[in-house]
Amino acid sequence: MTCGKYDKFDRFVQKRALSSPQRRAKEPALRSRQEQQRDQQILQLHEKMVDKLLRQPQLLAPLVTALEQEQQQGALRHSEYLFWSCAFAAFDDPVLFRASLLDPGARAAKYRRRTRLRGILTEAERLAVLQGDS
Repeated sequence: MTCGKYDKFDRFVQKRALSSPQRRAKEPALRSRQEQQRDQQILQLHEKMVDKLLRQPQLLAPLVTALEQEQQQGALRHSEYLFWSCAFAAFDDPVLFRASLLDPGARAAKYRRRTRLRGILTEAERLAVLQGDS
């Protein structure tokens, strides 16, 4: 009888992968239309916020300070901290800054849902974006 050391573990992994509806539901292709619309609105808001940050660079310092404080308090996952800190570090290169924050990928969309760009837009600016006026 030749039973490999990891056969039992391999069977467990295969069984788990086949029987996990939660894992399949998180695939980007299976997202609901409502989630896609919400992500599109959030992306539009971030486009406006990035434009405003590039026009008014003094708005970045409080964001960086708040990010560092939240990270020290343990309020952020390390990957989220890295995403935002790297994006903020790229501020001196507007093309890279814009590309990092407006990346259409699933990971960037996930981090935009819990944005660190709070307080950049006024309520009037935010409403204008959501209503499609700008």
